[in-house]
This record gives sequence, structure tokens and C-alpha cells, in this order.
Amino acid sequence: MSNLQMNNILKRTVQYLSSKQCANGGFCVYKTEYLEEPNPTDTFFAVSSFQLLGEVIPNRDRVLSYLRQALTNLKKQFPLSTDTQSNIHNTFAFNYLYFPFYTLNRMGCLYLDEFWRDVLNRLEILLPEEVYANESGATQQWLLRKVRTKKFAGEIPNHQQVIDFILDLQNDGGFGVKPNLIDTYWSVALLKEMDYDLTQMDSTRQFIQRLQTPQSGFTLTEDGLMTSLEVIYAGVFASLILHMEIPYIEAALQFVQMCQMDRGGFARMPVGLPDIESTYRALKVLKTCTN
Repeated sequence: MSNLQMNNILKRTVQYLSSKQCANGGFCVYKTEYLEEPNPTDTFFAVSSFQLLGEVIPNRDRVLSYLRQALTNLKKQFPLSTDTQSNIHNTFAFNYLYFPFYTLNRMGCLYLDEFWRDVLNRLEILLPEEVYANESGATQQWLLRKVRTKKFAGEIPNHQQVIDFILDLQNDGGFGVKPNLIDTYWSVALLKEMDYDLTQMDSTRQFIQRLQTPQSGFTLTEDGLMTSLEVIYAGVFASLILHMEIPYIEAALQFVQMCQMDRGGFARMPVGLPDIESTYRALKVLKTCTN
């Protein structure tokens, strides 16, 4: 890819991201002239994208105000009771805290007052009772986010239990009910976050090698040809975490380029609706593999 092509891709992407910012500073993938519903998830991926690009975050002060207000609103949802049955221990609590906390942290502006430290200290990382085959990577992805959120308060109490849970998902080198690249990436990323020794994962390296293809870089499973932006992202970053070569990186980059739509955002597939999360993942692959 030439520098001119890359610069054009990035310029269009900045325009797309900027168009998704709402008046209060937050971002929303569905923002239109008549609809503004910013949310912390889209805001996280938009901020992360601007940082990847080395661009100034537009209306930075308003972004900070939006995130802090979101946390202020969330305080009403967390009881001060230490009752173990209170929703302070509900596993879904992490889902609402990760994106505001982590975005503020990435912006260098996270401050945890006594209230939030108490909340994080009492939140428990509850492991799923079951993993479903049709939810590729969802279990491990959210578990990784819980771990990262909990780390703001200190160590993970059930450290080894989390590692054992992930290792139990390993199957013929890959991870998942049906081994696939997305489950494998999030599992490897979580094991890295837990400081697990990845040098002993040769069977996983061999599994990833079997999913490499000259047509698109990577496929999701050994018996299929399905590829998407998430699959490419998973293949690239699982390979990098495990210090593997990526023999068909040019094919992977070409697939990512094809996922950019007319207005600059990226979709999961070459024909689809763009969104901010997919745009972030595309940028991360392009910036990592073309520098």
C-alpha cells in the first residue's frame, strides 16, 4: 500500500469519526441531523481511534464532561450496602463501568474517588456457568474487560480461577466450544493480561497457522472459509501476542481496505454498515501492520 493510499484512507476515516460526535462531546454511530444518542461504548472506540491516528480528540473538554456525567449518573445505580445479594456483585455492573473508566484512563484523566474505589473493591469477577457456541469471543472479551476494570482497584482475587476457566476452553489448540480464531484471540489476550506464560502455547500457534490463508489472511475455523474484519483483527493480534509471523499479511490488509465504506467508516464485511468499533479495529490493524 502506497503512502498516498494510506493517507487517503486515514483522511476519510477522520472525517467519518468526526461526523459521529454529538453536541455534548460523546459519540454515537447512529448520529444524524435529528438524532443524538451518545454512549460510552462508541465514545471509547472513537477516542481510541483518534489516539491511534495521532489526531487531537475533537472537543476534548466536552468528551471529558460527557464521560464524567455518565459516571455521576451511574452512581445512583450502585447501593452503598455491603449485602452480598445487592447488585453491586452483579456481573453486568462491569459492563457499564469499563468504557467510561477505560476511556478516561486512556485520556490520562481517570480519578477514582472513595465511592468508586469501594465499588471496585466489592465487585466480584463471576465466571460464566456456560459458554455458548454461537457467541464467538463474547465470553472471553467481556471477561477481559472485567479483569481490566477490576485492576483499577488492585489485584484479581481469583487470579488462578480465571486462568483455569480460560484454559478449560482450549480444544485442539484453539479455544471455544467449536475452536475458532475469535475465541482464540480473546482467550490469548486474557491469558496475557493475567501474566500467564504464553511460551507454552505451541498447540495454539499451530492452530492459528492452520487458519492462515492466501486469499484473505485468515479464516474463522479450519473447516470453513468465513472471514470478516473481526477475524482479521483476531488473527493479526493473536499472532503478534504469540510472536508469530503473518505470512499473508498483504491479503489481510487488502481485505481490511475493502471494508472501508464510501463515507470513511469501516464495516465488518466489504459490503455492510460501518460502525465505530469496526473502524477502530480496522485502524489498529492498518497502523500496526504498515508502520
